[in-house]
Amino acid sequence: MHDVTAQEPKLLVHLKATRNTVPVPRHWCFKRKYLQGKRGIEKPPFELPEFIKRTGIQEMREALQEKVGVPSEDAKSMKTKMREKVRPKMGKIDIDYQKLHDAFFKWQIKPKLTIHGDLYYEGKEFETRLKEKKPGDLSDELRIALGMPVGPVSSATFRPKARSQHSFKCKTRDFA
Repeated sequence: MHDVTAQEPKLLVHLKATRNTVPVPRHWCFKRKYLQGKRGIEKPPFELPEFIKRTGIQEMREALQEKVGVPSEDAKSMKTKMREKVRPKMGKIDIDYQKLHDAFFKWQIKPKLTIHGDLYYEGKEFETRLKEKKPGDLSDELRIALGMPVGPVSSATFRPKARSQHSFKCKTRDFA
């Protein structure tokens, strides 16, 4: 970040080029505190991953709450909430453990992780990920805007027109 004004530029380049080093985060010299710009952004509620949803555990929990007549979280008093945290009621849901095992060990989809040395900074999740996009993959909205047909494109669309073979004939000369 401050390479131009470094007192020992060769040492700085050597340190940056050393293997398994992590760069200093950008925000270290900012006056604003880290992640204070995200205060107004509202987070969406937690959603179970797809492989856990397929076990049906979410429907079982909802059915159990309706059956028992559990009041909503807002209607509970603080004392009741704390009591449930300290002494939770366990063993009410009858779930097939083989199905749960398969969900975590057969069908689990691992989340995308960052590589070593890749730093998080404010707004990184809003950037477009170019590795997921490839040249030539057009969205349906872009196809409609360009007047192209929507759907898979055949290779004939991009194939150049056939040329006559006369243009590719080798011409030989005698240098004798």
